Amino acid sequence: MKILQISSVNVKYPGGTEKVVLELSKELSKVHDVTILQTNLYEETTKYKKRSKIGDVEVITCKNDYFLGGFGYSKEFKKVLKDIWKDYDLIHVHGHGRFTTDFTVRFIKRRKPLIYTAHGFFHNSKNGKIKRAYNKLFKTIAKNVSYFTALTEVEKIQYLNLGIKENKIKIIPNWINLNTFKIKKNPRLKRKVSGNKKVILYVGGVRESKGLQHVCTAITDLDVLFLIIGRDAGYKKHLQKQIDSLNITNKVKFLGALTHKELLDFFSISDVFVLFSEWEGFGIVLLESMAAQVPVIGSDRGAIPHIIKHNYTGLISKFKDIEDLKRNIKKMLYDEKLRKKIIENSKKFVKTFDYRKIIKYYEKLYKDALHFSKQFS
Repeated sequence: MKILQISSVNVKYPGGTEKVVLELSKELSKVHDVTILQTNLYEETTKYKKRSKIGDVEVITCKNDYFLGGFGYSKEFKKVLKDIWKDYDLIHVHGHGRFTTDFTVRFIKRRKPLIYTAHGFFHNSKNGKIKRAYNKLFKTIAKNVSYFTALTEVEKIQYLNLGIKENKIKIIPNWINLNTFKIKKNPRLKRKVSGNKKVILYVGGVRESKGLQHVCTAITDLDVLFLIIGRDAGYKKHLQKQIDSLNITNKVKFLGALTHKELLDFFSISDVFVLFSEWEGFGIVLLESMAAQVPVIGSDRGAIPHIIKHNYTGLISKFKDIEDLKRNIKKMLYDEKLRKKIIENSKKFVKTFDYRKIIKYYEKLYKDALHFSKQFS
């Protein structure tokens, strides 16, 4: 099969969606001919090559012209897609509410099999009118899509609410390569970074929706170190002001974006991982934490409760309930019996998301889409 993957953002950007597109493409390229067509949205000031390779995957990067609140717009993307689309058997678009997705679905129509993976829907009231209008317009182009993939039942319901027929929706979760999360304890780094303090870890973009401000409030009277790993998405300054006002500058460290090897080192010294988000379409970092044997705490929003089973694979805290979050942090840090139970259960649970299983689901879906397309061509 010749497969074209569409991403609005460079797949090396440290985001969950981009990680999925990259890993999916790399695995598929072992058997199939795979190309990624992307733009440099979010990285407009970073130098890039228009044509490159990641392993056996061809990568074409187009200049993004306008940001438009993250929707993006790229004149070059339109031209390149029009030039190359006929060379592929199937096209897989990633990301809801993105210019690259929207244009591809409108342009390709039903001339090629199209797979649509939303990677989460609009979940907050910011720009609510624009988002509602976009969802209405989306219904007019959805008929062009062969199959939609949902990460969880939560996302499936959101597709159904947009008028997508149930028989066109397939639940395929995100995955993890367990081989890349083999952790070795690093006591020297632990002493250097935190001394005797317990370590709370967060990995992801530094943005308001991730609930980092609530975690900071929850730890004000706890003897812990809160490590924040990930790129600033425009919220760090605001968060730093809060940290200063709470007088906890010695309890919070921003480490920025790290390499995978560096990330593993910090997993190795962490006592608990917290993802207290307003919403998550999936939360692949929770699987990574489980694989790294770091017990997890999450909010009760979005898909998080579909990954964290309370008191079994982690602890769930009610979103914005600071006292509930604080109780769960203390419980996870100091209840050794609970910690051991959760770590053992998580090790077993995370194996169900092994990347080799999930890739097979996608390959089958691609073949079904091709077969369906030939029947009606």
